Amino acid sequence: LEDPKVPYLTQLLDGHPGPVVVSTDYMKIHADQIRPWIGNRRFVALGTDGFGQSDTREALRRHFEVDRQFVVLAALKALADDGVLG
Repeated sequence: LEDPKVPYLTQLLDGHPGPVVVSTDYMKIHADQIRPWIGNRRFVALGTDGFGQSDTREALRRHFEVDRQFVVLAALKALADDGVLG
């Protein structure tokens, strides 16, 4: 009979409009696990699905397009898809 608890992630995102972009060194299904708690905003998950050969962690992130440049591109695309950017 208590008031329903608000998930911590939902509390963090409350009042911050815009898309959510999640990048992980694991398969993107790991990032998808938080999707139910982000509300009705656009959600983009980037992950290292598949097989790749990389000598460094940075090269791995570049190969799977989960490094900072691709996070920025994903965020800009999500904003454009939402009509925020022209």
